[in-house]
Amino acid sequence: MSIRIPCKSPECSNTILEDTAKRTDGLCMPCVQAAAKKERDEFIRKNRKDFDAFKGITDPVEILKVVQAKRKYDPLVNWIPCPIPTDELYARLSPGEIHRLASFAVSLVGSDQHDQAEQIARCLVAFCNAKVDPILKALIDNSSFSPSMAFYGASPAIRDLLIDRINRTPRTGNQTLSLNHLLLALAWIGDTTVVGLFNHWKHHPPHWTEFLYIPPERYAESAGWELSEDGQRRDLYFQQCWKLARGSSDREKDFVAISEREDTCPWCRAKMTNLITCNPRSIGISVVRSGTDRVQITTCEVCTAFGVIFGLFDENGIGHWSSANSRPKYLPDDSSSWGRLPKNCLRLEASRSPLFAGDQFLPTSFSQIGGHPAWVQDSDYPKCPACSGTMMFLAQIAHDEIEDHSEGTYYSFICEGCKTTATNYQQT
Repeated sequence: MSIRIPCKSPECSNTILEDTAKRTDGLCMPCVQAAAKKERDEFIRKNRKDFDAFKGITDPVEILKVVQAKRKYDPLVNWIPCPIPTDELYARLSPGEIHRLASFAVSLVGSDQHDQAEQIARCLVAFCNAKVDPILKALIDNSSFSPSMAFYGASPAIRDLLIDRINRTPRTGNQTLSLNHLLLALAWIGDTTVVGLFNHWKHHPPHWTEFLYIPPERYAESAGWELSEDGQRRDLYFQQCWKLARGSSDREKDFVAISEREDTCPWCRAKMTNLITCNPRSIGISVVRSGTDRVQITTCEVCTAFGVIFGLFDENGIGHWSSANSRPKYLPDDSSSWGRLPKNCLRLEASRSPLFAGDQFLPTSFSQIGGHPAWVQDSDYPKCPACSGTMMFLAQIAHDEIEDHSEGTYYSFICEGCKTTATNYQQT
């Protein structure tokens, strides 16, 4: 019979074979591995060096090339981060610098740094409002049609190249992936020709719609618009946009994020929350014709994580639970143990481009009021329970920007005519 002996480590209760003990100096394999890890960690701690790849570089284009470059992981190298945030670097670029960076991105298309080319295109459009047709042409020639947001504002020539690709879609075989990317790119262009084409496809579905999971015109929602009943473009977000930064509001008459209410959720009994309280006119969102200087976006922090929560605001702007709410199929039974979101945790900062945080892969902050939403998953604009119209996106709060070690994003919406609000939530 094999004899087992205790592991030599006084903190360990494992036993090992005598033959194993001879090879490991009396330690069990978990202890051997733990000792090796400790030795390696100590070696890394003593020998790890800081490396500043930005040292001596002052040209913003060259700095951004370093920012976007791939870095091979090395535990002995501690890369010093760029002292200037990436979105700020892009926003500072001059027209000539934008042209240089776009030309550099073109050179990367199809190479092992193709991902960097896509990210540069995405950032130039979002942060600089730049037109990046040369990059888009190179992407199309490489049969690459993402990132779709980079096609925002693209020229008719780029648009026609995409349409030609769609018209040449084979009548057999599964073309879902390619069609998805092509239709998303077209949606982000969204000019009158695209609107007309989507409207035509709505009423006369092409043969390739059998490869899709949603009708072609529904792709417009990912780009922040939809077809109206008369076939025109209707935007689903406000052009005015304000960044929301961590900290208490210094303009509480105009904006407050997250305030607890006294009433309770009829489903989970948790106290209700005003996710957003704002004066739309004072922050430039004059499209909201509510007849009041205040709008409360009322929700339940627990239940909105599992479904859409609708609210109504009265003539004084006070939010209320909507009788149109439909209980989700699943709700947790331990809402009392859920931590509450921090109160009055965001303040209005600078206004910015409506696309500044319009894509979840942009290197920026995402909490904002107005502008285009950054969907963590697919676009999900609620339908107003009163008029059945698609509700306008109003604001989003990224959980990790108000509370450390958190994730997910809370979205809020409004239907101005019906004085209806809504909230929902997405996470990876």
